[in-house]
Amino acid sequence: MSRKFISVPSFTTVIVPLVVLTCTVFGPGLLNVPPAPYLAIALSLGYLERLGPWSFAAVMPNLYLYACLTVGTGLAYAGMLQSDDWDNSMMLAPFLIGLGVALVNMIPLWIHLAWQRRFLPQERFQNGLWSLLATLVAPSVWVALFTIVYAVSPIGSYGSIAYTQFQLEPLVQWSSVAGIAGIEFLVVWGAVILHRACVRYIRLESYHDTDSKSWSQLGAQARHRTRLLRRLAFAPTPTFLFVMLFVSLYGSMRFWNATGTFYMRPLRDTMLPTVKASCLIGSAETNDLPGYLNQTIELAKGGSEIVLWSETLVRMNNTQMATDFYAKAGNISATYGIYLGVTYSQYLDEQLVQSKNMFTLFDPRGQVAFEYQKAHPVAMVETTVVAGPNKLPVADTEKFGRLGGAICFDMDFPNFIAQAGDQKVDILLQPSWTWASIGRLEATIQSYRAVEQGLTIFRCGSWAPSTVWDPFHQLWGYKENLGSGNFTVEIPLRKHVSTIYSAVGNLWSYVCCAFAVVSLMLVVAPKRMVDQWLQALEARVSTRVVGSPNRDSVTDSSTGSTLPVRAEERV
Repeated sequence: MSRKFISVPSFTTVIVPLVVLTCTVFGPGLLNVPPAPYLAIALSLGYLERLGPWSFAAVMPNLYLYACLTVGTGLAYAGMLQSDDWDNSMMLAPFLIGLGVALVNMIPLWIHLAWQRRFLPQERFQNGLWSLLATLVAPSVWVALFTIVYAVSPIGSYGSIAYTQFQLEPLVQWSSVAGIAGIEFLVVWGAVILHRACVRYIRLESYHDTDSKSWSQLGAQARHRTRLLRRLAFAPTPTFLFVMLFVSLYGSMRFWNATGTFYMRPLRDTMLPTVKASCLIGSAETNDLPGYLNQTIELAKGGSEIVLWSETLVRMNNTQMATDFYAKAGNISATYGIYLGVTYSQYLDEQLVQSKNMFTLFDPRGQVAFEYQKAHPVAMVETTVVAGPNKLPVADTEKFGRLGGAICFDMDFPNFIAQAGDQKVDILLQPSWTWASIGRLEATIQSYRAVEQGLTIFRCGSWAPSTVWDPFHQLWGYKENLGSGNFTVEIPLRKHVSTIYSAVGNLWSYVCCAFAVVSLMLVVAPKRMVDQWLQALEARVSTRVVGSPNRDSVTDSSTGSTLPVRAEERV
């Protein structure tokens, strides 16, 4: 890597971060383009590696790239807090978020380049298993960092690069195995492989002399064949391609075999029973309780067996209002034999400032099946809403299996929704309310929870799409609504589907955390000590695989490279 002092920025030095900025705008924000994260990470790696991030001259280029990532993230989230009428005063928050996100994005790149600076000059890291492990540093550190971020962030997993792959169905299906961490790992790994391919196959740095010689030896010297094939078997690019082929095969088969329809089964043998359900859309600004109750009755008369209200449809100013409201809602559910999910804001003080965001489900007998208080109010929006217990509610039914409940932003917290998988929820009812352009993104983000936990999500959204997603990410209903109206759909009565992710949880994230810690230790530990560890490990593996040390070569302790032994030196 070059470490020369750069006094006059070159064209590449100026333009590449601007391209990264553009890719970031269309990355994990309100405007998702699937290839954008790959390009942003790969270009950032190439930019930092070319300039040499570990010198005084690289300080300004690093700050320039950081500024571009910050601006790109701010523009990507510019509409996050905007209503239908654009307000420039709301622009500051997205750019402040960009400051933190940009820093977290750059840390895995710095660690990756530090690893390469220390180990890449060694021959062992040019090909084979060692070179494969070197490409896993950045994705592992990325997943480890964002696992921590999602655990402590008030906006949960909002902003994950996994959500940019929504249009690539096989990748979405992979979340049933490893969650969004698995998708993040593949995206970052793909970017590293893309950067590596550019370095090795376009620039031809340290590739032509080494690998072309190895290929000629493959045909000329049989004794090198086994070693070369072993190196090629773990070569990073082919390995990545085979992994992506497997992920695509798994995802495609899971999606198309959702109802057992894989091979020419007739429709009558694979159709699922359904339940007619309706979503009643309204607004707390209107607060038309009599009108909403009458609309609920009409939907029940129309044959809907489940009626769900959008989020915070009405306001309860005191306990007496809430008691009267419960009596009316329970009477409707009992009279028409329906499951009725009502939503309301319940104020806690006479000044009508502090409130609870509530969702209550009544069963066909008019009894309360569950009562739930929103556990994750929206940061910077629901500042006066008191968070409820971090416990997802469930209710067993005779006809529809186990019902669960969550309110809007709760679905951006995978660890919270994991309770639905643990409790084998069949249908998750989700009242929602969003604003401006954020509603479409939230509807796509939250559909991942259906795949991860093996359940069906019925989302009733005001000023947002209302949707029904099944455990295989098949869309059974979609309607975009403003602050009034209704949405009626047939929900498939599919039992809970067990997934690997719901069984093992964040296991993949923890594996990445462990690998990231080991990688960081190898970077900061004294080089001589690390070389001794690697040589000892290689010797142990070689002894177990071959049965005895390779007598045709020796290892250079200073470089870690393998040197041939002359014939007269062999015993």
